[in-house]
Amino acid sequence: METPLLRYRLSEPLGGGTRVCAVIMAAGGILIFWFQPLLGLLLIIAGVFPFVSFKCLEIDQYSGTYTVGINILGYTIGRKEPYPGIRNIFLKKNRTIHRSSRTWSATVSTSFNGYLWLEDDTKILLSQDSNKELALLKLQPFADELQIEVQDLTAPLSQA
Repeated sequence: METPLLRYRLSEPLGGGTRVCAVIMAAGGILIFWFQPLLGLLLIIAGVFPFVSFKCLEIDQYSGTYTVGINILGYTIGRKEPYPGIRNIFLKKNRTIHRSSRTWSATVSTSFNGYLWLEDDTKILLSQDSNKELALLKLQPFADELQIEVQDLTAPLSQA
């Protein structure tokens, strides 16, 4: 039996710095709440928000829609689009050159981006990593659930 609602987390879990800032905001909101209730409440909500939300892709197979949005406590907020079907999942290599204004040197960085390519030519970014193996590992659960293979466009073409 197929699952009618597929939900995939697209954002990374919180880092240590984000957690510390969120806890400080929530604690500050509790202290300020006694003197300025509205400002205190806003700080508490802003401090708790990173712990209860993440970016996600939700595919509803019964209604034939998909949503790319923010998931807050199990409810996805975003615009519903008609689900045309999946063309494939692919991994692409991107090189970015960063030029510094202070020095004449350029820094080259490479990232491996995994996309879900829908039949209507919409491409949804699923993962972005600096390591190819890690990117492929992150894409594999999507491919297993959707019963398709991941196409690796970073592999050199074989010459016949």
